[in-house]
Amino acid sequence: MRLAALDTKFLLAYAAGEPDVEETLDYLRKNNFQIIITKSVVEQLQDLIRNKGHVAHLFALYAFWMCPQEGIFEPSNSYVDNGTSCAHAEKIREQGLIPDVTRIEAEILVEASCHRCDLLITFSEALLEAPNVPLNLALIENDMDAVTVAIASPKMIAERMKLLKQ
Repeated sequence: MRLAALDTKFLLAYAAGEPDVEETLDYLRKNNFQIIITKSVVEQLQDLIRNKGHVAHLFALYAFWMCPQEGIFEPSNSYVDNGTSCAHAEKIREQGLIPDVTRIEAEILVEASCHRCDLLITFSEALLEAPNVPLNLALIENDMDAVTVAIASPKMIAERMKLLKQ
């Protein structure tokens, strides 16, 4: 089974009705991906839900409710559960492999790797522009399960779908 992970920004964009997001979900389903979210994404959504004054509060609430309805789940993983993935994410940040990446973005990437995802869908410019080879080598060195996590944006997926329809 092929896995694709979604980040928090993707889920918030889905809740807000962004058109490329719906096309991305269609693409993933057509290509037989099981869609997941990582522990960091769940925690970030829960933080937004608890913060009723935050501009994304209602979007987070809807996204959190929508995941099970759409067949999107958070699988368990020992690397994530015992905190190993957080330590590896911090190493990647310390090594400067992804310029301007936030802690949460690095954690989501490493968690996607721990889950053996083939694809991470994100709006993060830092992740989308990260050099693949050094990043994948760092994942190998840190004993991550999958070393070739492709990173794509909803816009990239929508453009790909348009090409396929021609």
